[in-house]
Amino acid sequence: MQTLDRFLDLLRRCLPKGRLPAAPVTLVLASVVGVLGGYGAVLFTFLIDLVTEWSVEPFVRLSAENRAWVIVLCVVPALGLLLVSWFTRRFAPEAQGHGVPEVITAVARHDGRIRPRVSLVKILASGVCIGTGGSIGREGPIVQIGASLGSVAGQWFGLSPRHIKVLVAAGAAAGISATFNAPLAGVMFASEIILGSFAIESLTPIVIASVLADVVQAHSGEHGLNPAFPQLYHKFQGAWMELPSYVLMGILCGLAAVLFTKLLYYVEDVSERRLPQWWARALVLGVLVGIAGVIYYPSKPYPFMPPRVSPAAEAEVQEHGLPLPPLFGVGYGVVDHTLHLENAAKPTRSDAAERDEGAEKILRLDGPAEMLAQLWWLFPLALLKPLVTSLTLGGGGSGGIFAPSLFLGATLGASFGLVCNLILPDSLAAHPGVYAIVGMGSVVAGTTHGTLSAILIVYEMTDTYQIILPIMIAAGLASVVARFIDPESIYLKKLSRRGESIARGHEMHRLEHIMVRDVMKRYFPTVRPSDNVAEIIRVAKENEDFESLPVMKEDGRLVGIIRPADLARVLDSDMSPYLINAEDIAMMAPIALRTDANLLEALSDFGARDVETLPVETGSGDSRRVVGLLLRSDIMRRYREEMLRKR
Repeated sequence: MQTLDRFLDLLRRCLPKGRLPAAPVTLVLASVVGVLGGYGAVLFTFLIDLVTEWSVEPFVRLSAENRAWVIVLCVVPALGLLLVSWFTRRFAPEAQGHGVPEVITAVARHDGRIRPRVSLVKILASGVCIGTGGSIGREGPIVQIGASLGSVAGQWFGLSPRHIKVLVAAGAAAGISATFNAPLAGVMFASEIILGSFAIESLTPIVIASVLADVVQAHSGEHGLNPAFPQLYHKFQGAWMELPSYVLMGILCGLAAVLFTKLLYYVEDVSERRLPQWWARALVLGVLVGIAGVIYYPSKPYPFMPPRVSPAAEAEVQEHGLPLPPLFGVGYGVVDHTLHLENAAKPTRSDAAERDEGAEKILRLDGPAEMLAQLWWLFPLALLKPLVTSLTLGGGGSGGIFAPSLFLGATLGASFGLVCNLILPDSLAAHPGVYAIVGMGSVVAGTTHGTLSAILIVYEMTDTYQIILPIMIAAGLASVVARFIDPESIYLKKLSRRGESIARGHEMHRLEHIMVRDVMKRYFPTVRPSDNVAEIIRVAKENEDFESLPVMKEDGRLVGIIRPADLARVLDSDMSPYLINAEDIAMMAPIALRTDANLLEALSDFGARDVETLPVETGSGDSRRVVGLLLRSDIMRRYREEMLRKR
């Protein structure tokens, strides 16, 4: 850390504010943020494993030998929630919850400013919460950690709010990239979810941070050069007969995503109303999380194991002991299990790869009995995971909802695939593992409303480009269904419940479909170039709705625009208003809009000249004539109308 501090101090002295343009400084800082975000993800994963090793794993082993230890195992998540709730409330309340909404708020409302202590508090709180059995994900914390690193770097160098926001998004991209070994998804998540914009000037820093974070992960992270879920051999060969099942899968996942979102905030409301004391809420909901985790299939000698596992999973148990309860932590063991389910009666790419070293994770299900056994184990998990995640966050936990969405999609998709393989002909259904992958992307698209991010992150996590088409169609449909039922994503709903309405970049693009001619004022006051200031003041008083007045010649050609500031300068001077004419004070050659321009283009022109009124012209050359005035206030009023109509 001393070396890093010396490097940053040297960088700050070499690049003082104003010496160089902000763009190159932003690129350099994005590189630093990418590297720090990568190591932050590695450290975060290590912390979770360490806490798990010292809190949950000993009691899992003891409970397998003596059932009395199950009681202690039920209490571990409650103690973790109690500690995390106190810690976050004491040092950084914004570190509580799933993190991403706070980053979105910082970008949209606070110029990208995040307190420096958030990184440390978030990494400790989320590490303890997940490590003690909290049923939440890692991506929310690491996004908030990376974003706070970017914000602190931008503030430290005195960058403008625009560049600080880009660095915040770059830090978020670094977190996603390093957590899932998914650099493309990191870029897409930062642009689509955090910024709500794909502006070219913001992409380069985000890409640099995402790439460098993934390089750090490749050398020091848990995935290395492999995808998060390796050894998958599924393939979609364009079978028309399978498409209806993917369509139905997308609709089902969209409904599941909406139910997950509503359940999350319903549990939060009920728990705050019934248990107003934060410590009581943490203890009660934490115990419920523990109970749900340990009573799953208690009749089995090892209740945490599925009815049958692959040879690789059996070897893992023999080497490292029993796995964690499936509802504790992020649950990637269950997800990995669902992705490798295959119907033994169907041909598969793994037939040619069984001699390879990487085929030992495949689980070939032979007959309806084995499929039913897997179904009865997986489907309850799909029902319980959203509830346990909601209890964890409602109790004051700190963690993300991305991994629970992946878990829900994988278990629901695998269950759907098992049903299809049981009741449909072979030509109409794919392997159950295919539906698990498709379900992951679909539920994530439904909860976050980030369709492109969901598609890319599932592709990069599984390295299964061969089934990208089913993922695309199902994720797209899931997003449409979820938006139709509830226009707000699981992130934005948290903000709207606090009374914060965030206007995102992609929502501003609704103005692309409204033309200037539909909003402009067709009847407007004018002054002539020879009119003196006294006459201009008279016209302005008679037309108070117009902040600026166009100066026009007798033939209708525009000379310039008189703004309130122009009049104020004259009135503050000692010169007589009868001696100064309109053409003396007008802003000459102002930007003029065309009637067929859209309102998004008009907003850009308003910002370029910092005016409240712009003329609208038709024709070209000497035949140009002013046919209307466009007011900035009219654009914003129309935008509010569009947003209300949308809701």
